[in-house]
Amino acid sequence: MRFRNRTYLQITVWTAAALVGAAAVLFARLIAAAQSVYFAAVHRHPYLFLVATPLLFVAATLLVETFGPDARGSGIPQVLEAIDQANNSEDAEPSWLSSLVSLRTAAVKVMSSAVGIVAGASIGREGPTVQIAASVFAFFGRLTRKVIPQVHFQTFLTAGAAAGVAAAFNAPLAGIAFAIEEVTEGILGQFREMIMLAVILSGIAAMALSGNYLYFGHPSVASSTSILVPETLILSVVGGLFGGAFARLLAYPQLVHLPRQPWKKALYCGILCAALGFFSNANTAGSGYEITRSFLQSSNLDGWPLLFGLEKFATTVLSYLSGMAGGIFSPSLSIGAGLGFSVAKICHFANFKVCALLGMVAFFSGAIQAPLTAVIIIMEMTDEHILIIPFLVAAFLARRIGQQFMPVPLYRFLANKNRKG
Repeated sequence: MRFRNRTYLQITVWTAAALVGAAAVLFARLIAAAQSVYFAAVHRHPYLFLVATPLLFVAATLLVETFGPDARGSGIPQVLEAIDQANNSEDAEPSWLSSLVSLRTAAVKVMSSAVGIVAGASIGREGPTVQIAASVFAFFGRLTRKVIPQVHFQTFLTAGAAAGVAAAFNAPLAGIAFAIEEVTEGILGQFREMIMLAVILSGIAAMALSGNYLYFGHPSVASSTSILVPETLILSVVGGLFGGAFARLLAYPQLVHLPRQPWKKALYCGILCAALGFFSNANTAGSGYEITRSFLQSSNLDGWPLLFGLEKFATTVLSYLSGMAGGIFSPSLSIGAGLGFSVAKICHFANFKVCALLGMVAFFSGAIQAPLTAVIIIMEMTDEHILIIPFLVAAFLARRIGQQFMPVPLYRFLANKNRKG
Protein backbone atom coordinates (compact mmCIF):
# COMPACT_ATOMS: atom_id res chain seq x y z
CA MET A 1 0.00 0.00 0.00
CA ARG A 2 2.81 2.40 0.93
CA PHE A 3 4.63 1.71 -2.35
CA ARG A 4 1.42 2.28 -4.32
CA ASN A 5 0.77 5.58 -2.55
CA ARG A 6 4.33 6.76 -3.11
CA THR A 7 4.16 5.86 -6.80
CA TYR A 8 0.83 7.63 -7.20
CA LEU A 9 2.21 10.73 -5.45
CA GLN A 10 5.30 10.81 -7.66
CA ILE A 11 3.27 10.49 -10.84
CA THR A 12 0.95 13.26 -9.66
CA VAL A 13 3.83 15.64 -8.89
CA TRP A 14 5.59 14.86 -12.20
CA THR A 15 2.37 15.51 -14.10
CA ALA A 16 1.69 18.75 -12.24
CA ALA A 17 5.26 19.97 -12.77
CA ALA A 18 5.13 19.18 -16.50
CA LEU A 19 1.83 21.03 -16.83
CA VAL A 20 3.26 24.02 -14.95
CA GLY A 21 6.17 24.16 -17.38
CA ALA A 22 3.80 24.04 -20.34
CA ALA A 23 1.45 26.60 -18.77
CA ALA A 24 4.35 28.96 -18.06
CA VAL A 25 5.50 28.80 -21.68
CA LEU A 26 1.99 29.33 -23.06
CA PHE A 27 1.38 32.23 -20.67
CA ALA A 28 4.72 33.79 -21.65
CA ARG A 29 3.78 33.55 -25.33
CA LEU A 30 0.37 35.08 -24.67
CA ILE A 31 1.96 38.00 -22.81
CA ALA A 32 4.56 38.43 -25.57
CA ALA A 33 1.78 38.50 -28.18
CA ALA A 34 -0.17 41.05 -26.13
CA GLN A 35 2.99 43.14 -25.80
CA SER A 36 3.49 43.04 -29.57
CA VAL A 37 -0.09 44.20 -30.10
CA TYR A 38 0.48 47.16 -27.80
CA PHE A 39 3.77 48.25 -29.36
CA ALA A 40 2.47 47.87 -32.92
CA ALA A 41 -0.68 49.87 -32.14
CA VAL A 42 0.94 52.59 -30.05
CA HIS A 43 3.60 53.33 -32.66
CA ARG A 44 0.94 53.71 -35.34
CA HIS A 45 -1.60 55.62 -33.24
CA PRO A 46 0.20 57.09 -30.20
CA TYR A 47 -2.60 59.53 -29.35
CA LEU A 48 -5.23 56.78 -29.42
CA PHE A 49 -3.71 55.13 -26.34
CA LEU A 50 -4.16 58.28 -24.30
CA VAL A 51 -7.81 57.18 -24.34
CA ALA A 52 -7.49 53.42 -24.84
CA THR A 53 -5.03 52.84 -21.97
CA PRO A 54 -7.30 54.20 -19.18
CA LEU A 55 -10.30 52.29 -20.55
CA LEU A 56 -8.35 49.04 -20.77
CA PHE A 57 -7.03 49.60 -17.23
CA VAL A 58 -10.64 49.75 -16.07
CA ALA A 59 -11.48 46.59 -18.06
CA ALA A 60 -8.54 44.64 -16.56
CA THR A 61 -9.51 45.74 -13.05
CA LEU A 62 -13.23 44.99 -13.44
CA LEU A 63 -12.37 41.49 -14.71
CA VAL A 64 -10.72 40.87 -11.36
CA GLU A 65 -13.38 42.59 -9.26
CA THR A 66 -16.22 40.74 -10.99
CA PHE A 67 -14.90 37.23 -11.59
CA GLY A 68 -11.96 36.63 -9.26
CA PRO A 69 -10.95 39.13 -6.55
CA ASP A 70 -8.16 36.81 -5.44
CA ALA A 71 -6.46 37.31 -8.82
CA ARG A 72 -5.61 40.92 -7.98
CA GLY A 73 -1.99 42.03 -8.08
CA SER A 74 1.10 39.89 -8.15
CA GLY A 75 -0.17 36.50 -7.00
CA ILE A 76 2.74 35.68 -4.71
CA PRO A 77 1.10 37.17 -1.57
CA GLN A 78 -2.02 35.08 -2.32
CA VAL A 79 0.07 31.91 -2.47
CA LEU A 80 1.78 32.80 0.82
CA GLU A 81 -1.62 33.44 2.36
CA ALA A 82 -2.92 30.06 1.13
CA ILE A 83 0.14 28.33 2.62
CA ASP A 84 -0.43 30.12 5.93
CA GLN A 85 -4.07 29.00 5.90
CA ALA A 86 -3.01 25.41 5.33
CA ASN A 87 -0.43 25.60 8.13
CA ASN A 88 -2.62 27.29 10.73
CA SER A 89 -6.08 25.86 10.11
CA GLU A 90 -7.19 23.20 12.56
CA ASP A 91 -9.76 22.06 10.03
CA ALA A 92 -7.96 21.26 6.78
CA GLU A 93 -11.07 21.42 4.62
CA PRO A 94 -11.31 25.23 4.14
CA SER A 95 -7.66 25.54 3.05
CA TRP A 96 -8.08 22.77 0.46
CA LEU A 97 -11.02 24.67 -1.04
CA SER A 98 -9.34 28.10 -0.97
CA SER A 99 -10.16 30.34 -3.93
CA LEU A 100 -6.69 31.87 -3.58
CA VAL A 101 -5.31 28.94 -5.58
CA SER A 102 -8.27 27.82 -7.68
CA LEU A 103 -8.26 27.22 -11.42
CA ARG A 104 -10.93 29.92 -11.76
CA THR A 105 -8.63 32.45 -10.10
CA ALA A 106 -5.78 31.33 -12.36
CA ALA A 107 -7.95 31.86 -15.46
CA VAL A 108 -8.92 35.37 -14.33
CA LYS A 109 -5.24 36.04 -13.65
CA VAL A 110 -4.35 35.15 -17.21
CA MET A 111 -7.11 37.27 -18.77
CA SER A 112 -6.58 40.36 -16.64
CA SER A 113 -2.80 40.26 -17.12
CA ALA A 114 -3.20 39.99 -20.89
CA VAL A 115 -5.61 42.93 -21.01
CA GLY A 116 -3.26 44.94 -18.79
CA ILE A 117 -0.33 44.28 -21.12
CA VAL A 118 -2.39 45.37 -24.17
CA ALA A 119 -3.22 48.52 -22.18
CA GLY A 120 0.48 49.29 -21.71
CA ALA A 121 0.54 48.62 -17.96
CA SER A 122 3.92 48.16 -16.30
CA ILE A 123 3.39 44.60 -15.08
CA GLY A 124 5.19 41.29 -15.37
CA ARG A 125 4.12 37.68 -15.82
CA GLU A 126 6.37 36.06 -13.22
CA GLY A 127 4.26 36.72 -10.11
CA PRO A 128 1.07 35.60 -11.89
CA THR A 129 2.94 32.50 -13.09
CA VAL A 130 3.64 31.59 -9.46
CA GLN A 131 -0.06 31.80 -8.55
CA ILE A 132 -1.03 29.87 -11.69
CA ALA A 133 1.55 27.19 -10.88
CA ALA A 134 0.35 26.95 -7.27
CA SER A 135 -3.26 26.62 -8.54
CA VAL A 136 -2.26 23.74 -10.82
CA PHE A 137 -0.47 21.98 -7.95
CA ALA A 138 -3.44 22.67 -5.66
CA PHE A 139 -5.76 21.02 -8.19
CA PHE A 140 -3.58 17.91 -8.31
CA GLY A 141 -3.25 18.01 -4.52
CA ARG A 142 -7.04 17.81 -4.22
CA LEU A 143 -7.06 14.80 -6.55
CA THR A 144 -4.25 13.15 -4.60
CA ARG A 145 -6.06 13.69 -1.31
CA LYS A 146 -8.89 11.44 -2.47
CA VAL A 147 -6.40 8.56 -2.73
CA ILE A 148 -3.92 9.57 0.00
CA PRO A 149 -5.86 11.51 2.66
CA GLN A 150 -2.78 12.32 4.73
CA VAL A 151 -1.01 14.45 2.10
CA HIS A 152 -0.14 18.02 3.14
CA PHE A 153 -1.66 20.85 1.14
CA GLN A 154 1.15 23.30 1.98
CA THR A 155 3.66 20.90 0.41
CA PHE A 156 1.84 21.06 -2.91
CA LEU A 157 1.53 24.86 -2.70
CA THR A 158 5.20 25.38 -1.85
CA ALA A 159 6.28 23.05 -4.65
CA GLY A 160 3.97 24.86 -7.06
CA ALA A 161 5.34 28.28 -6.08
CA ALA A 162 8.94 27.15 -6.55
CA ALA A 163 8.08 25.51 -9.88
CA GLY A 164 6.40 28.74 -11.00
CA VAL A 165 9.50 30.86 -10.32
CA ALA A 166 11.77 28.31 -12.02
CA ALA A 167 9.54 28.05 -15.10
CA ALA A 168 8.90 31.79 -15.38
CA PHE A 169 12.59 32.78 -15.38
CA ASN A 170 14.07 29.52 -16.67
CA ALA A 171 16.07 29.61 -13.44
CA PRO A 172 15.67 26.39 -11.43
CA LEU A 173 18.07 27.34 -8.62
CA ALA A 174 16.17 30.59 -8.13
CA GLY A 175 12.99 28.55 -7.70
CA ILE A 176 14.60 26.56 -4.89
CA ALA A 177 16.03 29.72 -3.29
CA PHE A 178 12.67 31.46 -3.48
CA ALA A 179 10.90 28.56 -1.80
CA ILE A 180 13.46 28.48 1.01
CA GLU A 181 13.84 32.22 1.47
CA GLU A 182 10.36 33.61 0.83
CA VAL A 183 7.81 30.81 1.15
CA THR A 184 9.36 29.12 4.19
CA GLU A 185 10.85 32.36 5.51
CA GLY A 186 10.59 31.36 9.13
CA ILE A 187 13.09 28.51 8.72
CA LEU A 188 15.89 30.63 7.23
CA GLY A 189 14.95 34.10 8.48
CA GLN A 190 16.89 34.13 11.75
CA PHE A 191 20.08 32.78 10.12
CA ARG A 192 19.99 34.52 6.69
CA GLU A 193 21.77 37.74 7.65
CA MET A 194 24.56 35.98 9.54
CA ILE A 195 25.08 33.50 6.69
CA MET A 196 25.25 36.26 4.05
CA LEU A 197 27.63 38.40 6.10
CA ALA A 198 29.94 35.43 6.76
CA VAL A 199 29.99 34.50 3.05
CA ILE A 200 30.63 38.09 1.94
CA LEU A 201 33.50 38.79 4.34
CA SER A 202 35.22 35.44 3.83
CA GLY A 203 34.81 35.77 0.07
CA ILE A 204 36.33 39.27 0.02
CA ALA A 205 39.24 38.12 2.17
CA ALA A 206 39.92 35.09 -0.04
CA MET A 207 39.64 37.19 -3.21
CA ALA A 208 42.04 39.80 -1.83
CA LEU A 209 44.64 37.13 -1.06
CA SER A 210 44.20 34.72 -3.99
CA GLY A 211 42.37 36.69 -6.68
CA ASN A 212 39.09 35.79 -8.32
CA TYR A 213 39.77 32.24 -9.50
CA LEU A 214 37.76 29.16 -10.41
CA TYR A 215 38.59 26.06 -8.39
CA PHE A 216 38.72 23.70 -11.37
CA GLY A 217 39.49 26.35 -13.97
CA HIS A 218 37.38 27.32 -16.96
CA PRO A 219 37.63 26.30 -20.62
CA SER A 220 37.57 29.95 -21.70
CA VAL A 221 39.71 32.54 -19.94
CA ALA A 222 37.63 35.40 -18.58
CA SER A 223 39.10 38.77 -17.69
CA SER A 224 39.50 39.37 -13.98
CA THR A 225 36.84 41.50 -12.28
CA SER A 226 37.61 43.71 -9.31
CA ILE A 227 35.32 44.04 -6.34
CA LEU A 228 33.88 47.21 -7.96
CA VAL A 229 33.76 49.12 -4.69
CA PRO A 230 32.38 52.51 -5.83
CA GLU A 231 29.79 51.02 -8.18
CA THR A 232 28.64 48.48 -5.60
CA LEU A 233 28.34 50.95 -2.74
CA ILE A 234 26.54 53.64 -4.75
CA LEU A 235 24.05 51.21 -6.30
CA SER A 236 23.48 49.46 -2.97
CA VAL A 237 22.34 52.77 -1.49
CA VAL A 238 20.34 53.84 -4.56
CA GLY A 239 18.71 50.41 -4.94
CA GLY A 240 17.95 50.15 -1.23
CA LEU A 241 16.38 53.61 -1.03
CA PHE A 242 14.24 53.29 -4.15
CA GLY A 243 13.42 49.63 -3.43
CA GLY A 244 12.32 50.43 0.09
CA ALA A 245 10.20 53.37 -1.11
CA PHE A 246 8.67 51.15 -3.81
CA ALA A 247 7.66 48.52 -1.25
CA ARG A 248 6.27 51.19 1.09
CA LEU A 249 4.02 52.61 -1.64
CA LEU A 250 2.66 49.18 -2.58
CA ALA A 251 2.09 48.26 1.05
CA TYR A 252 0.33 51.52 1.92
CA PRO A 253 -1.63 52.64 -1.16
CA GLN A 254 -3.22 55.50 0.80
CA LEU A 255 0.10 57.32 0.39
CA VAL A 256 -0.73 57.77 -3.32
CA HIS A 257 -4.20 59.25 -2.57
CA LEU A 258 -6.15 57.32 -5.22
CA PRO A 259 -9.98 57.09 -5.31
CA ARG A 260 -11.61 54.24 -3.39
CA GLN A 261 -13.97 53.04 -6.16
CA PRO A 262 -12.19 50.28 -8.17
CA TRP A 263 -13.18 51.59 -11.62
CA LYS A 264 -12.29 55.19 -10.80
CA LYS A 265 -8.97 54.16 -9.25
CA ALA A 266 -8.12 52.11 -12.35
CA LEU A 267 -9.12 55.02 -14.60
CA TYR A 268 -6.86 57.49 -12.77
CA CYS A 269 -3.95 55.05 -12.82
CA GLY A 270 -4.54 54.41 -16.53
CA ILE A 271 -4.55 58.13 -17.34
CA LEU A 272 -1.24 58.68 -15.54
CA CYS A 273 0.37 55.59 -17.10
CA ALA A 274 -0.84 56.65 -20.56
CA ALA A 275 0.76 60.06 -20.11
CA LEU A 276 4.06 58.58 -18.92
CA GLY A 277 3.98 56.03 -21.74
CA PHE A 278 3.37 58.77 -24.30
CA PHE A 279 6.27 60.94 -23.14
CA SER A 280 8.64 57.96 -22.76
CA ASN A 281 7.91 56.65 -26.27
CA ALA A 282 6.18 53.58 -24.74
CA ASN A 283 9.35 52.48 -22.93
CA THR A 284 7.49 52.18 -19.61
CA ALA A 285 4.98 49.58 -20.87
CA GLY A 286 5.17 45.87 -20.04
CA SER A 287 7.96 44.30 -18.02
CA GLY A 288 10.72 46.53 -19.41
CA TYR A 289 12.53 43.48 -20.77
CA GLU A 290 13.01 44.80 -24.31
CA ILE A 291 14.80 48.07 -23.54
CA THR A 292 16.83 46.51 -20.72
CA ARG A 293 18.04 43.65 -22.92
CA SER A 294 18.87 45.97 -25.84
CA PHE A 295 21.17 48.15 -23.72
CA LEU A 296 22.75 45.15 -22.00
CA GLN A 297 23.76 44.04 -25.49
CA SER A 298 24.85 47.48 -26.71
CA SER A 299 28.38 48.90 -26.68
CA ASN A 300 27.54 52.30 -25.19
CA LEU A 301 24.93 54.30 -23.30
CA ASP A 302 24.58 57.18 -25.75
CA GLY A 303 20.85 56.64 -26.34
CA TRP A 304 19.92 55.65 -22.79
CA PRO A 305 16.87 57.59 -21.45
CA LEU A 306 18.19 58.97 -18.16
CA LEU A 307 14.78 59.05 -16.44
CA PHE A 308 13.70 55.53 -17.42
CA GLY A 309 14.21 54.09 -13.93
CA LEU A 310 12.04 56.77 -12.31
CA GLU A 311 9.34 56.55 -15.01
CA LYS A 312 9.25 52.77 -14.73
CA PHE A 313 9.07 53.08 -10.96
CA ALA A 314 6.00 55.32 -11.22
CA THR A 315 4.14 53.26 -13.83
CA THR A 316 4.78 50.01 -11.97
CA VAL A 317 3.39 51.45 -8.72
CA LEU A 318 0.34 52.83 -10.56
CA SER A 319 -0.26 49.60 -12.49
CA TYR A 320 -0.12 47.51 -9.32
CA LEU A 321 -2.36 49.86 -7.35
CA SER A 322 -4.94 49.97 -10.16
CA GLY A 323 -6.25 46.58 -8.98
CA MET A 324 -5.58 44.54 -12.13
CA ALA A 325 -3.67 41.26 -12.13
CA GLY A 326 0.03 41.63 -12.82
CA GLY A 327 3.39 40.99 -11.24
CA ILE A 328 6.19 43.24 -10.01
CA PHE A 329 9.02 40.69 -10.30
CA SER A 330 10.39 41.55 -13.76
CA PRO A 331 9.42 45.26 -13.66
CA SER A 332 11.50 45.47 -10.45
CA LEU A 333 14.50 44.07 -12.31
CA SER A 334 13.97 46.61 -15.11
CA ILE A 335 13.70 49.48 -12.62
CA GLY A 336 16.95 48.31 -11.01
CA ALA A 337 18.68 48.04 -14.38
CA GLY A 338 17.42 51.52 -15.29
CA LEU A 339 18.81 52.99 -12.08
CA GLY A 340 22.11 51.21 -12.73
CA PHE A 341 22.41 52.51 -16.29
CA SER A 342 21.55 56.05 -15.17
CA VAL A 343 24.09 55.97 -12.33
CA ALA A 344 26.74 54.70 -14.77
CA LYS A 345 25.91 57.50 -17.19
CA ILE A 346 25.94 60.23 -14.53
CA CYS A 347 29.11 58.96 -12.81
CA HIS A 348 30.84 58.02 -16.10
CA PHE A 349 31.41 54.41 -15.03
CA ALA A 350 32.86 52.45 -17.95
CA ASN A 351 31.39 49.08 -16.86
CA PHE A 352 27.77 50.22 -17.31
CA LYS A 353 26.48 46.68 -17.87
CA VAL A 354 27.81 45.60 -14.48
CA CYS A 355 26.11 48.67 -12.98
CA ALA A 356 22.80 47.55 -14.49
CA LEU A 357 23.15 44.07 -12.98
CA LEU A 358 24.12 45.50 -9.58
CA GLY A 359 21.10 47.80 -9.83
CA MET A 360 18.82 44.81 -10.46
CA VAL A 361 20.14 42.95 -7.43
CA ALA A 362 20.03 46.02 -5.17
CA PHE A 363 16.55 47.25 -6.11
CA PHE A 364 15.01 43.77 -5.93
CA SER A 365 16.63 43.14 -2.54
CA GLY A 366 15.55 46.53 -1.23
CA ALA A 367 11.96 46.06 -2.41
CA ILE A 368 11.28 42.33 -1.96
CA GLN A 369 13.89 41.64 0.75
CA ALA A 370 14.84 38.30 -0.76
CA PRO A 371 18.58 38.87 -1.29
CA LEU A 372 19.60 35.28 -2.01
CA THR A 373 16.86 34.94 -4.62
CA ALA A 374 17.99 38.24 -6.18
CA VAL A 375 21.61 37.13 -6.44
CA ILE A 376 20.82 33.66 -7.77
CA ILE A 377 18.23 34.81 -10.29
CA ILE A 378 20.54 37.44 -11.82
CA MET A 379 23.44 34.98 -11.97
CA GLU A 380 21.27 32.32 -13.62
CA MET A 381 19.81 34.76 -16.14
CA THR A 382 23.15 36.34 -17.10
CA ASP A 383 25.74 33.64 -16.25
CA GLU A 384 27.85 36.29 -14.48
CA HIS A 385 29.08 34.11 -11.63
CA ILE A 386 32.30 36.12 -11.45
CA LEU A 387 30.30 38.96 -9.87
CA ILE A 388 29.05 36.87 -6.96
CA ILE A 389 30.78 38.93 -4.23
CA PRO A 390 29.64 42.37 -5.53
CA PHE A 391 26.14 40.92 -5.97
CA LEU A 392 26.08 39.64 -2.38
CA VAL A 393 27.36 42.96 -1.01
CA ALA A 394 24.74 44.91 -2.98
CA ALA A 395 21.95 42.54 -1.91
CA PHE A 396 22.95 42.65 1.76
CA LEU A 397 23.30 46.44 2.01
CA ALA A 398 20.20 47.20 -0.08
CA ARG A 399 18.10 44.86 2.04
CA ARG A 400 19.24 46.58 5.24
CA ILE A 401 18.32 49.98 3.77
CA GLY A 402 15.00 48.67 2.45
CA GLN A 403 14.12 47.38 5.92
CA GLN A 404 14.10 50.96 7.19
CA PHE A 405 11.08 51.59 4.96
CA MET A 406 9.45 48.16 5.32
CA PRO A 407 10.44 46.14 8.42
CA VAL A 408 8.25 43.26 7.15
CA PRO A 409 9.09 41.91 3.66
CA LEU A 410 6.62 43.14 1.06
CA TYR A 411 5.10 39.81 -0.03
CA ARG A 412 4.74 38.68 3.57
CA PHE A 413 3.18 42.01 4.56
CA LEU A 414 0.64 41.83 1.72
CA ALA A 415 -0.23 38.23 2.58
CA ASN A 416 -0.83 39.16 6.22
CA LYS A 417 -2.82 42.23 5.18
CA ASN A 418 -5.07 40.16 2.90
CA ARG A 419 -5.68 37.61 5.64
CA LYS A 420 -6.62 40.26 8.19
CA GLY A 421 -8.73 42.17 5.66
